[in-house]
Amino acid sequence: MIRLSRIPHLLLTWGIPMGPLVLLRTHGRHSGLPRTVPIATLRHDGHHWLVSPFGDTHWVHNIRADAQAELGRGHRFRPVRLIEVADNRKPEILRAYRRAYGLVPFVRDAFDADADDRPQVYTIEAHRHPAFLIQPAG
Repeated sequence: MIRLSRIPHLLLTWGIPMGPLVLLRTHGRHSGLPRTVPIATLRHDGHHWLVSPFGDTHWVHNIRADAQAELGRGHRFRPVRLIEVADNRKPEILRAYRRAYGLVPFVRDAFDADADDRPQVYTIEAHRHPAFLIQPAG
């Protein structure tokens, strides 16, 4: 996975737009140092979301420790607050994410549910895919 993320990371660092991909900058939960990873945002139901198809990754742990983060590319970042979603909206968010990015092989492989499955099917694997609502910081 690290090798796959190097190219988008580099292009986003240069400020090159890559569709829904942006850089997520968090603070390391142990070191406090800035940590930056490329991530796809999802626009769904009038809100913007982050979903971790790979489960409890380092960025997820960092956000759980400190919900303040930044999203952007190049030298333009905006502060955001990420609120983890664990309520009845989550299966629909996961379904929308799977539908939006299901052609990407590693996203497709990360989900057991198919893009056309009902949201209730996503309830079964909701514990495997953290989801966060993106809100303006402040």
